[in-house]
Amino acid sequence: MRGVNRQERAAHTHVHTHVIVAVKDLSRAKTRLAEALSAADRTDLVVAMLRDTLSVLVGARDTIETAPITDITVVTPDPIVAAIAAECGVHHRPDPVRRTGGESGLNAALAATERTLETAPDLTDVVALQADLPALRTGELLDALAQSRAAGRAIVVDHTGTGTSALFACGPGARLDPRFGTGSARAHIASGAHVLDGPWPGLRQDVDTLDDLVAAARLGLGPATQVVFDRLGCTPGVRQA
Repeated sequence: MRGVNRQERAAHTHVHTHVIVAVKDLSRAKTRLAEALSAADRTDLVVAMLRDTLSVLVGARDTIETAPITDITVVTPDPIVAAIAAECGVHHRPDPVRRTGGESGLNAALAATERTLETAPDLTDVVALQADLPALRTGELLDALAQSRAAGRAIVVDHTGTGTSALFACGPGARLDPRFGTGSARAHIASGAHVLDGPWPGLRQDVDTLDDLVAAARLGLGPATQVVFDRLGCTPGVRQA
């Protein structure tokens, strides 16, 4: 562990929090929805969810006086996603590993991006956040962040109980060590991550299926996703085929 211990770190008036959001090439995103949605509709949905997720992050960065989130980076190989990141006012980086494999490529991209962060490592908390959280609320994320600062490396388990919607690396020497992929919650726990406990339905509700999207709609969608949801003719009270 370098330089600053936890007590010394707590005495600082400001700790940076850098959120990394990794997004696949849009042509490979949300393949589990391929039987229900056209490629164009899947692209529209992914883009809308990304916009709403980034909107929450930017709002926390720009409008909250204590600025609990100070930096946001989207890492992606997709030029459309990079353009959206720029439009939203956040950093973007090309996928630093440029792999075509889904799970290993995502983890390598997150870890490589974490190594490039320019803020002081001992005073920077890092969060890897999913890009498909259209019902996310600012308070949920900030509450989870506050809990994670006492835990060090921690996760929020998604609504299925098997995935990971957010991974936190807080405090001196903490690193993401991402293990996203099938059964990522179990993999993160096995590698030493603490499980954060809180009533955060929007933070846990990522979207891989139409049922997930309907569940998110019951919580309240962000405006961009709501437009796509309405166009697709989804109904919150009806299970989609």
